[in-house]
Amino acid sequence: MKLSQTKIELLAPAGKWDVLEAVIDAGADAVYLAGKRFNMRMHRSDFNFTNEQLAQAVEYAHQRNVKIYVTVNNLISDDEMAGLYDYLKYLQDINVNAIIVHDLGVINIVNEMKLNIPMHASTMMNVHSVEMAMELKNLGVSRIITSRDITLSQVKEIGEKADIETEYFIHGDMCVSQSGQCHSSGVIFGKSANRGECMKPCRWKYSIVESKSGEEIGDLPNGYLLAMKDMCMFQHIPELIQAGVSSFKIEGRMRHGDFLKPIIGLYRKAIDDYLCSPLTYWHKTEDFEKMYKDRVRDFTTSMAFSHTTSNVFDYTGSREPLFLSRGAVEKNLTPEDLNDNPFATSNGNQKSRKYLAVKVSNINAVRKSLSAGADYIYLGAEVSPARGEGWTKETLLEAARMVHDKDKKIVFGTPRICTSRELSEIEWLFEIAAGSGVDGVLVHNLGALQCAKRFDLDIFTDFSFNVLNTGSIKMLEKLGVKRITSSIESSFNDLYKLAKNSTISVECIVHGSLPSMLLEHCLPAMLVTKTNARGSCRLPCRYINYALKDQKGEIRPIEVDQYCRNHIMFAADLCVLPYLNSFLMTDVEVFRIEAQYYEDDLVETVVSQYRKRMDLLMDNPEVFYPLPESEWNSLVEKCPRGLSLCAYSQDVTRSRSTLEVMKTATQVN
Repeated sequence: MKLSQTKIELLAPAGKWDVLEAVIDAGADAVYLAGKRFNMRMHRSDFNFTNEQLAQAVEYAHQRNVKIYVTVNNLISDDEMAGLYDYLKYLQDINVNAIIVHDLGVINIVNEMKLNIPMHASTMMNVHSVEMAMELKNLGVSRIITSRDITLSQVKEIGEKADIETEYFIHGDMCVSQSGQCHSSGVIFGKSANRGECMKPCRWKYSIVESKSGEEIGDLPNGYLLAMKDMCMFQHIPELIQAGVSSFKIEGRMRHGDFLKPIIGLYRKAIDDYLCSPLTYWHKTEDFEKMYKDRVRDFTTSMAFSHTTSNVFDYTGSREPLFLSRGAVEKNLTPEDLNDNPFATSNGNQKSRKYLAVKVSNINAVRKSLSAGADYIYLGAEVSPARGEGWTKETLLEAARMVHDKDKKIVFGTPRICTSRELSEIEWLFEIAAGSGVDGVLVHNLGALQCAKRFDLDIFTDFSFNVLNTGSIKMLEKLGVKRITSSIESSFNDLYKLAKNSTISVECIVHGSLPSMLLEHCLPAMLVTKTNARGSCRLPCRYINYALKDQKGEIRPIEVDQYCRNHIMFAADLCVLPYLNSFLMTDVEVFRIEAQYYEDDLVETVVSQYRKRMDLLMDNPEVFYPLPESEWNSLVEKCPRGLSLCAYSQDVTRSRSTLEVMKTATQVN
């Protein structure tokens, strides 16, 4: 790296015109902002720019040699797609310098329309590997806004090996969950974090408890256990530049100019001072003190240099500026709900073949699922060391043989996060898959997808791709995907339309434990042994099943996988069994049970109930058979948690006020 030739972009946010003027005056090289739709900051109608204001903003900025990037970075439904074509053409016509994208459907439209508008991959795309960056580069993306859950050394590797610009959040609000993998707000409130309407469940007050009893454990801390401090890399300008970061991004499109202007000015000065005299540079104490004095929350460097520890969080919540919500009850289904079908449909494709799939985590569960009537067996790649689970080459081959002996199909799964370590491990998995004639692999991200293509395997994508529209499906089909799984934030209506218009097979999840958040760090390690998963952890997760308990008394289990990542599950499991007839009337081909966190006997029970119900309804498509209350009660008694419709009864694409959703979510069953 030649520092004398290095040009660093300081990228500032703006939600209003006066903020745009303020951050440009403070020294921003580029400004990112949004129109009134299709963006990740949708709580306030008085923020963001009209089309006319966007054109004026571009003209104003370009006159001052400043670039404008427009965020088009939320997930978009098919109903909204019609308006997107004209909007993207308009952004090209007013000469914005780039758009920031999240949804693969947006990338597909830009490419189909042959628009001459650069695309930057949003941090919501959770790019955490070289392979992901290369796949996006092949799709026309020119810059990666990296995941917030990787270190600067990983950022450097992505930039250098993929030969692509990198952008990195250096200051501001941080999300505790892996970007794009938090479904809590969308499922509970119908206000999706992937659509700019997050109700911030990560800022709730929690206690850590034993999962089954709900009892607090010893003297473990309680409070705002997921509330991260604000990112501040002011003291680490040299490290950012040495990591090859092209653009230093400051968070805050909902902030006012008098708050942002001093921050932009201080970073501008620090960057210029370092590039002017790198050998003798040091950050000025008085400058940092100014920034610290005016902070919202306390500061952290988060994952920039190491794995997350407790100093990244503020359990007191004393500096939280705003609580959008304070806990919520997940509505459980009751016997009274059996007589009220909320999913009205016209006759669909019920006469086509429908398949029942189940995801499991051990060889005995494979046996149980086959005996209960599953058509597809998915082997979950994220396993629980506490349960003694894991896949060896021998058990993988045994599972494939067992399934094929029953003339059923088997699919090998992959982890949701695939850094360089996981990618090397799934290559081992794919080699076994290719040699054993498996019927497909289930991938969670573009890096795993790229890896799978090298082995000539049938590729299915899982819910972590957040597919809400057919444009995304078209893009995935071009990448070689044979079947997609709909987003777990899809409403029933979204699913119905998606399957009807899809050009490839569609799968949906109908039952099981679903993840609300995915954490890179380990809560038990941090709270119990006061360390992190990369330190000398005493592995408390092997002895106690931990959970988070919110102020409403809802208990959300913590599943710790072999990578020490934490999967925070919903308090209630998904169950559509009473309404399965409506789902069978859609063009969905595969209906999956997420059973990898179930005991083996429960796997058999649930699969048997769905098999029995599917066969009854498919054999008599013209007759509706209500689910007998006795069968419902039998299922409820055996399930460890309440049963819910999750997002199927919500509609994340429908605009509702915060007050309205809070009234609904806080009603106790």
